[in-house]
Amino acid sequence: MPNPFLNTQLQLTECGCTTINPSWHNLATFFPYYRIYYVTAGKAKMYMFDDRLDLVPGRLYFIPAFSITDAECEDTMSHYWMHFNIDITTASYLTVYKPALSIKAEETDEDIFKLIHKRFTSASDGSISDSLACVSLCKYLLSRFLAKSVPPPETSDFIPVLEYIDKHLSTKISNADLCAVMHLNETYFSNIFTKRFKISPKQYVLQKRIGAAANMLIETDKSVKEIAFYFGYENEMYFNRIFRKFAGMPPGEYRKKFRGKQ
Repeated sequence: MPNPFLNTQLQLTECGCTTINPSWHNLATFFPYYRIYYVTAGKAKMYMFDDRLDLVPGRLYFIPAFSITDAECEDTMSHYWMHFNIDITTASYLTVYKPALSIKAEETDEDIFKLIHKRFTSASDGSISDSLACVSLCKYLLSRFLAKSVPPPETSDFIPVLEYIDKHLSTKISNADLCAVMHLNETYFSNIFTKRFKISPKQYVLQKRIGAAANMLIETDKSVKEIAFYFGYENEMYFNRIFRKFAGMPPGEYRKKFRGKQ
């Protein structure tokens, strides 16, 4: 089977080394970018929709965008970190190929993070060489979380459905549309999708749509009303309510919070 990640596009948005404290709780949830952490001291916890990450020294962590529902740090935690975007096709593949969320750090990892930070600073000044080096190093770190990732054959069959969802987030998507992609009965499709991905098709589409709206809030100057309409919400107040349920804050506040984090 061809490697689905050969054409992965990755854009590093920010990186650094930080010591966080209990106030970190306010910054960690519903974060719009993918993250990789390397913890060097202290500890913390991140709560996901159906899992929990215990962040401890000597390990690397992969944190998908919009996956964290809560976080806590009782004292302090020091860690290297990088935030990045990936193309929408790779995001779909990661849903199927299920990367590890935590792996053991290697002796060279601290030097790699330092090099990424150094190159990223130079790349921001227009260096093509440093920009390419950043992407290559980031892809290398990401690849290690996929080292043992082999999806069940029946799960990989859902890739066309996930790609269909990604391409139609701005239009109405029904279960009938999705099951037609796989030529399955609606009830059977819904049941097997929920079993494979631990979430119903309707909720999966909603999460992806709100995540795309969050990215648009950060990356464009479109008004909240325009974004709501773009994703099929004719009632802006209803969109605000749904967005707040996922992000913990209204769209306008979310934009102010993360606009400077690119």
